[in-house]
Amino acid sequence: MPKLRDNKPTDQASPGCPDAIPEPEVIVSSTRRVKCDGGGGALGHPVVYYDMGEADFVECGYCDRRFVLDGADRH
Repeated sequence: MPKLRDNKPTDQASPGCPDAIPEPEVIVSSTRRVKCDGGGGALGHPVVYYDMGEADFVECGYCDRRFVLDGADRH
């Protein structure tokens, strides 16, 4: 496992850094039950379904996409 200082920075921690890992995609949903396929096609992942329950968001375990309930705080 790489040491913490060897990990790549994120866009949020160092905006504009060409080596930064992009932040996960945020998708606004009008329902608490969502489906994710990672974008589909050869670069996607198996279809999975998530339920937000009492929360206003849920994150995909495969691709880290964040599904946010419409009208919820997106930060």
